[in-house]
Amino acid sequence: MTADSHTMEVAGGESVTVRPIKPVGEDVVRVDVEADGLWRLDITRDGEIDDVVVTRDAEGNLADRDLPEWIDEVTAKFAQF
Repeated sequence: MTADSHTMEVAGGESVTVRPIKPVGEDVVRVDVEADGLWRLDITRDGEIDDVVVTRDAEGNLADRDLPEWIDEVTAKFAQF
């Protein structure tokens, strides 16, 4: 985990690591969300998902994965800033 990473616990007790990557627009930031795989997302300041850039499975392989049920808990944190 890097200094810019943040770990949070979501519903069901799963530990999720969120790492901001870079701004990709005036009101959008790209982040990695890691749990049992990885989702690279572009999230707006309002906490909305603007784009799903990449998803990977638990082994790190590219995979077409659905967003987990708890993703709204993670994106809602961006609306607080």
